[in-house]
Amino acid sequence: MKINILVFLLAGILAFSCKKKESETKSTNSPTGSLNSFTLKKDGVLYTPNTILVGLADEDLLSIETYMVYGQPENNTYGLLIRKSITPGMYLLQDGESPYFGIYHIQDTDHLYGWSDGSLNVLSNDTTAGILHCKFDVYLYNDDCKGSCPHITDGEMTIHY
Repeated sequence: MKINILVFLLAGILAFSCKKKESETKSTNSPTGSLNSFTLKKDGVLYTPNTILVGLADEDLLSIETYMVYGQPENNTYGLLIRKSITPGMYLLQDGESPYFGIYHIQDTDHLYGWSDGSLNVLSNDTTAGILHCKFDVYLYNDDCKGSCPHITDGEMTIHY
């Protein structure tokens, strides 16, 4: 139940808090030649989005939304929240709670996931230039997938904010 509430909270923050002027939101429609990059493997299957949107949910909270658009637009959507002021280092993610990082995944309209456990490795965060590079490994969770929840491996992103 805690995870479902968290997923809806994260989705609400992303949907309602990221209303920025076009000049305040950096985005790309193609990973090739763009400023932002994002990849991961979900249960061993490579995911590289064709749209990456970066915005501010508040003055210290970055909102990253990624989409791989094919078929229905809600397929293969990931959203992440990460503190803009996070310092380089390894962060453990336990029980779906972290003051620094959050991730959700929308597989389709019937499959929404939060996270349960994992790790976040912030390799660099240049707050002057506004460039964050990190890697992550996370187990996704929802109340329906008991014991067979998706595993995110080889997660890596470089974003400009």
